[in-house]
Amino acid sequence: MNQYSKSYIILTSILLMSLPIVNSSSVDSEVGHKLTSPVENGIWVNNTLEVNGSTTLPPQDADWALYDVTDPNIESSILASGEFFTSVTPIAEGLWIWSIVIDVSSFNCTCLLEVTQIDGSGEESLNRIIFIGEGSHSPVIIPNHDTSIIVDGEYVISSRAILADSQTNDSKLILNWCLAPNGACDGTLFDSEVNVSWENDIGTFSINVSSLGLDDGVWKFTYHLQDVYLRTSAEIEMTVFVDQTNPTSVLICPENALEGEMIVIDGSGSTDGVWSNNLQSIWYVTDPDGVIYLPTSNTTDEMLNIALSKSGNYTVRLDVIDWVGRMSSSNTTILVSNVPPIIDLHLEGSSVKNPNSWQFLQDENLELVAATIETGDDSNSLIYSWYLNDKLISTSVNLSLSDLDVGVYNLRLVVTDNDGAEDSHEIEVTVKAQSKSESNTFNIAAVFVLVGIIGFSIMIFRRMRMSENETSVLPKWDSSHKSNSANKETERVSENDIWTDEDSS
Repeated sequence: MNQYSKSYIILTSILLMSLPIVNSSSVDSEVGHKLTSPVENGIWVNNTLEVNGSTTLPPQDADWALYDVTDPNIESSILASGEFFTSVTPIAEGLWIWSIVIDVSSFNCTCLLEVTQIDGSGEESLNRIIFIGEGSHSPVIIPNHDTSIIVDGEYVISSRAILADSQTNDSKLILNWCLAPNGACDGTLFDSEVNVSWENDIGTFSINVSSLGLDDGVWKFTYHLQDVYLRTSAEIEMTVFVDQTNPTSVLICPENALEGEMIVIDGSGSTDGVWSNNLQSIWYVTDPDGVIYLPTSNTTDEMLNIALSKSGNYTVRLDVIDWVGRMSSSNTTILVSNVPPIIDLHLEGSSVKNPNSWQFLQDENLELVAATIETGDDSNSLIYSWYLNDKLISTSVNLSLSDLDVGVYNLRLVVTDNDGAEDSHEIEVTVKAQSKSESNTFNIAAVFVLVGIIGFSIMIFRRMRMSENETSVLPKWDSSHKSNSANKETERVSENDIWTDEDSS
């Protein structure tokens, strides 16, 4: 870097540091900003406007515009604009000083200078009110509050006043208001001069509902600044929501309920005057054991649908809170009655439910499944007791009977819930022995069938062998048989012939 450049940077830095800062609030408000300027609001220039400052954003792109805001009732016009700083000088890594120089010799206005730089996806902007030309220049007031406020008793308003040729302590602030439930004034328009406390160019005043006679509702407020020369600023508008009434919490619900029964608790009757729609409801439930919890399911702001799972007294509380923080509570007590358990007994492999008697053979097993009907939390604490001839044999949910001697037994199931309520069911169980005669008969019959099968098989086998033998000798037997038959036939003929001859002679 040459000696000339170094001298330029040092000189520029000294000039920036030596700039007068009459109104430090304009600078303080920019602490931490990426685009700043020590130039105060309300400077008065005639020929050339020069504004300088610093930036930590790349200064290659910077938009600025000078608007005429003399008459706030018409749309502001652009008197001059540009896309670059007039000059930029780096003084450290990531830090630049800049200046904008504008010829304003032909302008006479109350103007707004707006400088903008792009910061990622957003914008960094800087605004200054500038009085240009001979005047006269009306005062400017800039609000430091929202356009909509909620008032409960008293609310403090803060604004910044910018005057060209007078002092803020010599000015007046005029307040106007009217009831505006639908956005526009409805009824009388009120006005009053407000006592303002000034600190440099920052003025504070309060809106007090009692002193201004404000009822609950929506009010439209405007205020403007009047300087010592009776010149007035543009009006600042705001909507004031007045709420100074405590809400009322109202509960409607049944006094009694059954364990596990779904009930509805209605809090829709809670009110806050004209602001009833802005109530926030919070439900609290205290169970019979003293445990407090916030129900989360089946709950809306105004209605609570809940199943109370324990027997005893429940306390339900509804807190309603309005938008200014006032709260009202109401309580109710609900007596929840216990529901006794109901036994639904099943036999494994059978569709029979809750039988009064059952028979099975000695070498068989009897499987019983206890499906109990219960409500609330009792289902997790039920006690099962199985008695065989009044002797406790099991405390499990299901029971398997086996290896019992032949005879008749009394089987009883007792189910008890956590409140001591119970249900029971008895079954007469008969264990039968297998019949011996039937067993012997079965064995003898089985032997006969087996012997018969063996005999039949032997007979078939022998017949098959005989058939084979007869087939092998049958031709010889037929030949001799035929020869013998022929001889016998010859003998018979001869004998006949003899008898015939004798008869003839």
